Amino acid sequence: MLRFEYIPIIILCLISICLVANLSNIQCSYAAYSKAPLAPNGPTVIPSNLTVEKITDKLDFPTSMVFLGPNDILVTEKNTGKVMRVLNGQVQNDPVLDVPVASDIERGLLGIAISKHNDGKTYVFLSYTESGNGIDGSDHSANIDPLGNRLYRYEFSNGRLINPVLLLDLNAIPVNGRGEHNGGKILIGPDNNIYYIVGEVGGHRTQAQNIIDGPAPNGLGGVLHITQNGQIVDPDNPIFGKGLPLDVYYAMGIRNSFGMDFDPMTGNLWDTENGPTAGDEINLVYPGFNSGWALIQGDSKDNLLGTGATPDDLVYFGQSSYTEPKLSWVTPIGITALKFLTSDKLGKDYQNNMFVGDINNGLLYRFVLNEARDDISFDSENNNGGNTKPLEDKVVNDPKENQPFVFGQGFGGITDIQVGPDGYLYILSYTGSLFRIVPSSSSSVNSTVNSNSNSNVNTTSEKHQGEQSGNEDTQSNTGNGNSVPVVIQGINGDRSYSPNPITIEKGQSITWYNGDTISHTVTSGVDNKINESGKLFDSGAIIPNQSHSITFDNTGNFDYYCIYHPSMVGEIIVR
Repeated sequence: MLRFEYIPIIILCLISICLVANLSNIQCSYAAYSKAPLAPNGPTVIPSNLTVEKITDKLDFPTSMVFLGPNDILVTEKNTGKVMRVLNGQVQNDPVLDVPVASDIERGLLGIAISKHNDGKTYVFLSYTESGNGIDGSDHSANIDPLGNRLYRYEFSNGRLINPVLLLDLNAIPVNGRGEHNGGKILIGPDNNIYYIVGEVGGHRTQAQNIIDGPAPNGLGGVLHITQNGQIVDPDNPIFGKGLPLDVYYAMGIRNSFGMDFDPMTGNLWDTENGPTAGDEINLVYPGFNSGWALIQGDSKDNLLGTGATPDDLVYFGQSSYTEPKLSWVTPIGITALKFLTSDKLGKDYQNNMFVGDINNGLLYRFVLNEARDDISFDSENNNGGNTKPLEDKVVNDPKENQPFVFGQGFGGITDIQVGPDGYLYILSYTGSLFRIVPSSSSSVNSTVNSNSNSNVNTTSEKHQGEQSGNEDTQSNTGNGNSVPVVIQGINGDRSYSPNPITIEKGQSITWYNGDTISHTVTSGVDNKINESGKLFDSGAIIPNQSHSITFDNTGNFDYYCIYHPSMVGEIIVR
């Protein structure tokens, strides 16, 4: 078992102080935690010859999954700490394991991987934030610090996970008081070693986060790799240097990640990385990769963090080096899972393509790699025939530039993507649902909706807290009865919501229709007053082509904004 003790963070250089001050505001934003709901008629995919089947919707905030065999899936639940078994589409009553988890924000039971051996043993590896007192959620219910972000190995036997062995023990105590950026995805690599991605854990600032005068790396903010017995992979030739924790790093400088996978054709590792208010990324992660955080996020030339840093300013150990992202988003999408489709069961055109999900919009993206498989192809023929010319700089500067990559929509926030033994693509949603994408000709049960549909059916959310009351009635795009319509047009300052301002009478409703290509929110308050944000009303994520209605029973002037994109502002006047 490898243990990395907590090192107090002392930031000495001025640029680091400014950066931490800036990020403290970012980390208080709620944007990353407003998750896309399912589309009312269920998810759909673009190809007309494919459809989406629902396997189950009986899971509780699922985070990751692995296959024991055909129609036999283990799924981790973030907040319950349970590993549930889904057998022939049915969630079994008893978990195969229940561990005590700290679950605040992004803590919890996060990752799972499986390794079957010739001697008949099946190892299952779990990563989770272990509760400090053995009670689920005690970190936020009783302010009990977690024991750590931990990686365990279990044996699967007779329907249970037994014989736990602690392999990695990482710090889970944040410096900003928030349980965020724990990462947690784990993989078994082509070399049969374990790859575990962990974030910076609530704002840690060490040399692994490229703070040159910071403390030594403490095992956070990177991809770690160890053997299945918890040993150093190559003790004689470590990538970043000898001695713990340097010799378990495969990559560093990573802010946070919810997805990684190995290209089946090359063995190269790819990951997704979450930016703060800008700079979501897809990266080719080679041994010694430095992703640039906390000085660079997104393409270095864009200076999205405002640090002015270049790759020369980063901290390098051993054989490490920096490479620009293969694709980055100026406006974050909440990028999550990443998986290569290793089969041709959905068609030869999709075999070995890379599929990626997001949490903000419930979108599923498809990426085709170039011939050398060291970059993303921006050829329009490989991207639904869409206009890929704006992407020649490898930066999504406007959310609408996403469209050539969109393969499916309406999944709710996606937490994992896997390929089943049947060769089909399985999509896990935080909403508790598990879906499978199959050829329309093969679909037999629980098809959610016909492929290639783009439903404009609109929904309203739960009743709203505070002074305003929620209107539960479904609204049309142009308003219905006593409701006044507002169109969400996109990220354009005080022109984002139209009309703006809007004046209504006491007791009237407003229906916001999202006419953009990404999710937005209608949240009371303004961005620089976080304590007031959402106190009167908060729509949560309104996905594209859907709407949300609020009834206003009190007179006054009410500011509102989008928590994903705080520059989007509006005003409501109730007379």
